[in-house]
Amino acid sequence: MNQQSGYTPSPDLEAYMILAQEIFRRVYADESAQDVHQWLLAQLQKLSGGDERARLSWEQSFDLYAEIMAKRAEQAALPVEQRRLLTWPWQTWNKYLDPLDPGLLAVIAGADGSGKTLYAENLAEHWAKCGLKVVFVHFELNRALMLDRRMARHSGILRRDLKTGTLTPAQQAEQERANAELRQWQGSITYVHTPGWPMERAMSEVNALVRDDLCDVFIIDYLEKAAASQRQIRTFGNNIFAREADNVEIVKALAEALERPAILLAQMNKAGKQQQFDNLDRTAIRGAGEKTEKANIVVLLHRDSSESQIVQVRIDKNTMGACGSFEQYMHGQRFMVRDMAGAL
Repeated sequence: MNQQSGYTPSPDLEAYMILAQEIFRRVYADESAQDVHQWLLAQLQKLSGGDERARLSWEQSFDLYAEIMAKRAEQAALPVEQRRLLTWPWQTWNKYLDPLDPGLLAVIAGADGSGKTLYAENLAEHWAKCGLKVVFVHFELNRALMLDRRMARHSGILRRDLKTGTLTPAQQAEQERANAELRQWQGSITYVHTPGWPMERAMSEVNALVRDDLCDVFIIDYLEKAAASQRQIRTFGNNIFAREADNVEIVKALAEALERPAILLAQMNKAGKQQQFDNLDRTAIRGAGEKTEKANIVVLLHRDSSESQIVQVRIDKNTMGACGSFEQYMHGQRFMVRDMAGAL
């Protein structure tokens, strides 16, 4: 009730008046626009009292599944290069993991220097080459470094040479050749540089890119670098692990809502960094419990040292199939990963 004006809202509008008053309070409390937006979405969802779009009746389930199978048959009839499946770049991974389905969350974890970003870059470029639109959210590496690494992969020119700005004629020719080949790809990568951003803001950008038809899959490099939002500070205080678990929930919820798969890179905890590979499992991920339980796939990376060219890989969780371990070759100077049989 508004006592000053004498106006009494109808019962079905009273909740909205309370909501409006709370919006004013939050705005004048200098909350960020992002926090107000997230809070408002949650309140509107509560007020709606349900969403029929979320329901699938028993009879509808049969019709929907028939449509799903028909689409799969239609896709299977296409040439392999036209199927636009989110397969993996390496046969070792494809042996255990199916192509990524919409809404799935895969976590790739490793200690510092294990090659997480390098793996993510190889994944992104594989999918772009296959005709898919990739969003690469990077909280840490700057754009120049990421583009240098890309050029090193596809031209063979060392990054230290690229940084000098004085390439030889032969190197310039290789650079031009690499750029020409990359431009021929049917897909693309949109790089989103997000230092200091909270995860909600980064995911709002992903949402916008989906609306612009620029996102079939998104990669986040990496979880622990996301800044805390004001909402998270109020809710979780200094509990870093709770904030990070909340970020995983934000990513997973968006992936499911948008029907886009997500790759999330994550750090090992102190004990995990010191463990031998034989004893390594997903409990070694920093704040593991609530992070990995939301993931459909968990992949662990391990190198004996930063100089080692051998990466030990473990598929530690796979809700769609088998788990297992294998080794891969890392060409550090070219920022590339290969299966052992194809070592450079």
